[in-house]
Amino acid sequence: MTENTELKEEKTETADKEDENRLIISNLRGIRILNIWYVRVFLLLLFAFFILSLIIPLRPKYSENEKRELAKFPKFTLSSFFSGDYFDGINTWYSDTFPLRENLTDLNARVTGLYGITDTRIHGTVEQGDEIPEDNTDSTESTQGEPADSSDSASLAESVTEEKVVIAESSEQSSAAPKEEPPSTQTLGALLINGDTAYEYYNFVKSTADSYVAAVNRAAAMLNGRATVYDMVIPTSMGICAPESVVAGINTSDQKKAINYMYSGMSGVKTVPLFDTLKSHKNEYIYFRTDHHWTALGAYYAYGEFIKLKGLAPTPLESFTVREFPDYLGSFYSSSGKLPQLAANPDTVYAYQPTETNSIDIQYENGVWKYGQEIISDMSAAARGSKYLTFIKGDHPFSIIYNTALADNSACIVIKESFGNAFVPFLVGHYGTVYIVDYRYFSRVDARGLAQLQADTGATDILFINNISATRNKSLVASIDAFIR
Repeated sequence: MTENTELKEEKTETADKEDENRLIISNLRGIRILNIWYVRVFLLLLFAFFILSLIIPLRPKYSENEKRELAKFPKFTLSSFFSGDYFDGINTWYSDTFPLRENLTDLNARVTGLYGITDTRIHGTVEQGDEIPEDNTDSTESTQGEPADSSDSASLAESVTEEKVVIAESSEQSSAAPKEEPPSTQTLGALLINGDTAYEYYNFVKSTADSYVAAVNRAAAMLNGRATVYDMVIPTSMGICAPESVVAGINTSDQKKAINYMYSGMSGVKTVPLFDTLKSHKNEYIYFRTDHHWTALGAYYAYGEFIKLKGLAPTPLESFTVREFPDYLGSFYSSSGKLPQLAANPDTVYAYQPTETNSIDIQYENGVWKYGQEIISDMSAAARGSKYLTFIKGDHPFSIIYNTALADNSACIVIKESFGNAFVPFLVGHYGTVYIVDYRYFSRVDARGLAQLQADTGATDILFINNISATRNKSLVASIDAFIR
């Protein structure tokens, strides 16, 4: 009886082990089948993306997030073929214009954000800048040509009354230029995200900075005796507002030193000293948190330095009509993948409308003129990312502002990129006519170079205004150079 019981128990244990082994084998088979289906689905998705990438009409041509035209398919030449540039161009075009590119980058940013938001992060690839040579002047910000009025900038600050908005400290070679299509705007480089504020890294490129200096010098020599050439290189928020504790030790070039170097190389040019003035107002709302531009207040302080350089007094800020457009999320927000910490504290665009006139005539890229447009436009109902367009309606090849209150035939030509948009309205009260040239587009609507345009307009002041990132962009500097003829 005992033997039978033991035999039954043994058979039961054997059967249980066999059942357990069959279950393990069954589970392993299930996992294997599931893995096979995972691989199949992955390969199917990979194949679908491959087919999608081959559909040329689906490829975007413009990045709304980065506010720039995307890379074009390169033109075939024997030299580019043998040098390898042709194939590099194809690689750039393929990755830059991949269908649904912005949706995928936005998704990546959101998925990455699930791992937790750090107070400080880097978005993009930080490039190493060249070593900045010492300038050849004793002053920190040199002014070539006649000396400027040395009155203290504090008098300008006194004119900024209730409109002053205070924030916390955490808050882009000769005339034979390349003929490739210039970018519609500069491409933003790597970003440093610090809490609710973004800053763009700046890497000094000596060869491009030298080309920029040579181009401006050539303009001054070409117009000698006919017009005075001014140059304004604008530091970006990284160089002015970024907290020292955050900037210390990071791989970004010294903007003040770079500007000093470029200014010191200019001859016959009146350079506008901005860095120290803007630095003294760094706790004010002079740069946006979510966008790479300066605010109109920052542009006003720069205008004050330019007007003092001319020996004139700046118009008090309270003399302008203030327009306010809240809830602005700019280029830093979009190019960073729409980070939630930036969206949590959107910017406000303050615009200062001149009292003399709010009318501007604009020539669009198709060559059509539209007259009686607005210098400061109402952007109350505009999309969150478009509110900076309040200033002279954004970037256009050629625009003209007439101030009929002045009958002295005074005229100025402003040669600018988008930083100049917020600056131009402050000039209206000082000139009978302000001509605005966006050198990135001008050649598309007008065959004249700077010499002929100056002769036709009689302008006696020529102002080059560029943010410092433009002076490192080879294509943009080539566009400036091509216009100086």
